[in-house]
Amino acid sequence: MVQIGLMNAYSTLNLGDAAIYSAFRKLLPQVDLVACVRDKHPDPTLGIDFRSQRPSDCQAYISVGGDIFNNSREWLVTKAFLQNLAELRRNPRHTILFGQSIPRSCHGLSFLLLSQCLLRLPAVCVRDSESHQRLSQAGVEARLSYDTAFVLESSVPAIQKAHAILSQKGIDQAKAAVLSVRGFDSMYSHSNDKFVERMSHLCLSLQHNGYQPLILIQSRAYGADNDLDVAKTIQSAAPGTEIFDPFLEDRSVPSWQLAMALFTLVDLVIAVRFHTAVLSLAAGRVPFQLHYSNKGRDLCKRLELPGCDLSQFNPISDLSAIMATSGRTFNPSPIREQVSRDFRWCLDQLPGRLMGDTIAGGKA
Repeated sequence: MVQIGLMNAYSTLNLGDAAIYSAFRKLLPQVDLVACVRDKHPDPTLGIDFRSQRPSDCQAYISVGGDIFNNSREWLVTKAFLQNLAELRRNPRHTILFGQSIPRSCHGLSFLLLSQCLLRLPAVCVRDSESHQRLSQAGVEARLSYDTAFVLESSVPAIQKAHAILSQKGIDQAKAAVLSVRGFDSMYSHSNDKFVERMSHLCLSLQHNGYQPLILIQSRAYGADNDLDVAKTIQSAAPGTEIFDPFLEDRSVPSWQLAMALFTLVDLVIAVRFHTAVLSLAAGRVPFQLHYSNKGRDLCKRLELPGCDLSQFNPISDLSAIMATSGRTFNPSPIREQVSRDFRWCLDQLPGRLMGDTIAGGKA
């Protein structure tokens, strides 16, 4: 069996990353996918062979994940950034980059180093226009697509589980408004205190208009990438707000699948985190997007989604636009098909068309 290594994998405790891993599992059903993440106990429901060491001796490698090329030291280069680049340099002729973004924190020397690495890869495909434009200007022949998780779909068991959780909480799904949150550290220009204040006001305004605000925990990972503290702070400031944690102890369904199921059941989805928007759209629902980075901004613009920059968000004046998204549907099929086509094209650029018939069953 062909073995492919998922490089620069991060964590299954962030459901966006977990969704990306599962998306590659769907795209490559007959391939042994191996990866190494930070988690002590990676989610076994994703179909990935998680190992204690980074993948090696594979026939091919895919650089995956989200903003892994963040460089927090603006005019220098961090050790973590160099480690990520080292993965790209290990076996460049057999490595592709697919579905990632180049964050704005990667500029100057760090962007130059990254561009030099990407020039050696047979295929590079990014998920947002700004990354595509920057790489193209640097001489990298990058392809523009969408996030890999668009190929995913929910399941009947996940929908049943989400419905049961809402029932246990006494929530009328027809009047439920799901919102994602995150903590903002020094990597971002947004004030965490102002963000919490605005989201608290939003939850209170939703309640005043008959809605039940429900905060989705999209990540329980590391450092600022753990939504629980922020969610609890908002809950304290806006009593009556509920929390929906999709990271089940019994792991009966993957976290991303449970989130997608939730999006199909509720009336409103307010997406701060990028993969709340992606998975909501993949589930056929239009979210109101509060974007804070180029990837979210691009998604909002290219798909003409309702939303605004998080820095401009006003929980009072923007409430009517949020409520106007009630019940709006979205057809994800064209994007799902495009991501599948773009991925197959990237695989075809590997030496000797290494994959052959191994992706024959990977229609999304």
